[in-house]
Amino acid sequence: MAGVSAERAPRLVSPPVLGWILYDFANTIFSFVVVTRYFSDWIVNERGQPDIYIGLMSAAVSVALLVTLPALGARADSSGRHKPVLVTFTLMCVAMTALLGVVEPVLLALVVAGLATFAFNTADSQYHPLLAVVAPESRRGRVSGAGVAVGYLGTLVAQRAFVPAAGMLGLFALPCFLLVRERPRRAPTRAPSRTRPVAQLVSGLRRARREPYGRFLLARFLYVDAIATVIQFLTVYARRTGDFDGDAIDLLLALSTVAAIGGAVGAGLLAERLGPRRVVLGTLVITVATLAATAATGSSALLWVAGPLVGVALGSLSAVDRIFLLRLVPAERRGEEFGLYALVGKLSSGFGPLVLWGATVLVATEAGLSRFDASRVAVAVLAASALAGLLVLRPLRDDQS
Repeated sequence: MAGVSAERAPRLVSPPVLGWILYDFANTIFSFVVVTRYFSDWIVNERGQPDIYIGLMSAAVSVALLVTLPALGARADSSGRHKPVLVTFTLMCVAMTALLGVVEPVLLALVVAGLATFAFNTADSQYHPLLAVVAPESRRGRVSGAGVAVGYLGTLVAQRAFVPAAGMLGLFALPCFLLVRERPRRAPTRAPSRTRPVAQLVSGLRRARREPYGRFLLARFLYVDAIATVIQFLTVYARRTGDFDGDAIDLLLALSTVAAIGGAVGAGLLAERLGPRRVVLGTLVITVATLAATAATGSSALLWVAGPLVGVALGSLSAVDRIFLLRLVPAERRGEEFGLYALVGKLSSGFGPLVLWGATVLVATEAGLSRFDASRVAVAVLAASALAGLLVLRPLRDDQS
C-alpha cells in the first residue's frame, strides 16, 4: 500500500515537473518560429522559392534521423539516461537557430534550418520518455496536457527574429537540464548495441511489426503526415486565399494557438478518464471533417474556424499520443521506441510537405489549376491521410479501453 500511496502523492507542479513542462515551452518556440510561421514564409513568399524546397529540406532531415535515432535511443536505454542526448542536441539546435539570423543565401539557410531541425527532433526523441520520470501513471495525462498547453504559450511570445528565438529556446530549456534527475541503472538491462545504425533500425522495425505499438506507429505516421503538413503550410495557404495579410495571419495563428492550449489540457484530463485511444480517435474525427470541409469549400472565412479546430487537434494529439505509447512499450525500451516515435513523426512531416503537399501542388498546377485550387487539392489529400491513420489505429486497444 505504501507504494501505491507514494505514486499518488507527488505534487502536480514539483520542480522536476516544472522543468519538464518548461522544456515544452522552449521547444514550441523553435517549432513555431522555424517550422510553422517564419521560415517557410520567408523562403516561399519573401524569397520567391517553390514550396518543394521546404519539402526537400524536410526529407533530407528525415533521412538523417532515420539512421541516427534508433541507435541513440538504444544507447539511452542501455544506460537508463535520456538527458545527455537531450542536452547535447538542444544546444546544437540553439546554435543553428541563432545562425539562421545571420545567413542570407537561400541554399545555406535551408542547410542551417535542416541542421537545426535535425537537432530539435533528436533532442525531442529523448524528452518524451522523461514524462515517466517526472510523473506517475495516474497523473501523466494532466502533466502531459499542461506541458503542451504551456508549450503553446511559447508561440504567443516567440520573436520574429531567429536570434531572440534561439535565446529563448536555450533559456527555457535550462530548467529541464537542471531540475529533472534520472537515476542511471547500476547495470545496463542490456549491453549497448554495437549494431550499425541501419541494422539497428531494421531490427527495431521488425520488432515493432510483432507488437501493438507497431500499429500505433503506422497510424501516427499517417495522421502526423496530415497535421504537420497543415501546420507547416497554413501561412502559405492563407495567403493564397487572397484575404489574409500578415496581421490577419498572426491573428489566425494566435487563435489556433489558444485553441491548441485548450485542446491539450482537455485531452490530457480526458485521457486519464477515458484512456488515450478514445481521445486520439475523437481528435482524428475532428481533423478529417475539418480538412475535408476546408478543401471542399475553398472558403477563406472558414479558415477562422478550421485553424482553431486544427489547433485543438494538434494540442490534443501532442498531449495524448505520447501517453498512449508509454502504455504500449516496456520501460527498458522507452529510449529506442520513442526514437522510432520521433522518427515516424519526422518522416511523416518530411513526406507530407514533399509529396502530399509539394508534389500535389506541383502536379495540379501543371495540370492547369491555380496555385490556390491546387492547394485545396492538397488539403483534400491530407484529409485522406488523417482518415487512413484513424482506420489503422481503430482496432488497437489500450489498457483502459
